[in-house]
Amino acid sequence: MSQSIRDVDPNDLRLPPSRASGADPWKLHQQIRQFGSSRDGMPPLLVYEDPDGVLEISDGVTRATRVAKLAVGETVPVIVIGHYRRSRASSPRVRDRL
Repeated sequence: MSQSIRDVDPNDLRLPPSRASGADPWKLHQQIRQFGSSRDGMPPLLVYEDPDGVLEISDGVTRATRVAKLAVGETVPVIVIGHYRRSRASSPRVRDRL
């Protein structure tokens, strides 16, 4: 399976069950202090895709939250690393936890 990089709005990405409450506040603070709203050099987020095309973050919740919070309208690079069999539409979005 080829893994291509896509650019998506971080607000629309779904949070995984392990991070349903959103980004860790301390990590978010550290990233904001270090990188601000910059995406320069940011590695792609790793996501899974459900049958409806909804993307759920596997790695990068804090990075997605930082960009969604500070750079409204910007996109983030993601790599789809797998597919779910069930819908993830009921999972909270990044924007729900800002």
